[in-house]
Amino acid sequence: MVLINQKDCITSRKNLGLSDCVIQEGRLTGFIIVPKGWAINLETDIFNLAYVNEQIQLSNFVPVLGAIEATNGTPEATTEEYQGGVKSVVRNGLPEYTFKYLKGGWKFASALYTYNSFQAFDILFVFSSGAIAGATNGTTFSGFDLGMLNSGTYMFTDGSTSASVTVSMQLINEVQFNRDVAILDADSLDFKVNVDISPITDIVITARADASEAKVYFKPVFETNRATTLGGIAIANLRSTVNGVVDVITAASLTYSATTKEWSYTPTAVLAATNTVIVELYDTVEGVSCAKIGSRFYKGISNAAVTVA
Repeated sequence: MVLINQKDCITSRKNLGLSDCVIQEGRLTGFIIVPKGWAINLETDIFNLAYVNEQIQLSNFVPVLGAIEATNGTPEATTEEYQGGVKSVVRNGLPEYTFKYLKGGWKFASALYTYNSFQAFDILFVFSSGAIAGATNGTTFSGFDLGMLNSGTYMFTDGSTSASVTVSMQLINEVQFNRDVAILDADSLDFKVNVDISPITDIVITARADASEAKVYFKPVFETNRATTLGGIAIANLRSTVNGVVDVITAASLTYSATTKEWSYTPTAVLAATNTVIVELYDTVEGVSCAKIGSRFYKGISNAAVTVA
């Protein structure tokens, strides 16, 4: 049956009575960037720490947490006034928010700038209570429909104010935001969103290979501070390729030198001069180019190291 010229406005209106216990989301402290159109089924899917971490490791979720303040810049509704003084709403203002971050310095601001976009992502909001907010449509839970996402110019400290960067965003569906909002209360989650999740960290890897020693050496340093070497690496966190072919790392051969700050391992393949070796942070269980070390995620791939004799 096709229903034409019909709209039941009553079904879209909600009653205003409240329960004795109401969710208090607290202060807005950040957001999670999610893929455009991402959604889960409220009846069959699970939103827990394992799921969120999986989405972070797959580069689908990007948590941007710890804002020192968030301001609401939503404009007032546009109205039209008639001769008798009666007004009607032409359109409501689209939700706009600006987040301010003190952490991370200039390098954090530089990374945040790479997400500047228009309608490329959706957004989940994160609050000081640990609550997460998104939107519902029937049995689905999704991010808010994001339009503009823009990181501003990094502001240096001037001796009286802290160095900072601001991120502004505009949502492009005010009905979704104002009517269809859904809140995942902290008590309903198995993790503390402001504590238990972190974004992927970029690692710069410099590799070299020596045929006479039958060894591959690599130095993994943080992109944001190349004086700091990544520790805690296991063989399961690595993928090694020799001449473009994945090569198994010999068991128990992975070692670290505190003197050179290099890791080394023995490949299964017999190295010969001019062989090309690449070392990559990898998750052999999940099969993704992002290693989980402890509770954090790291991503990086080395130069194509030419083996010396």
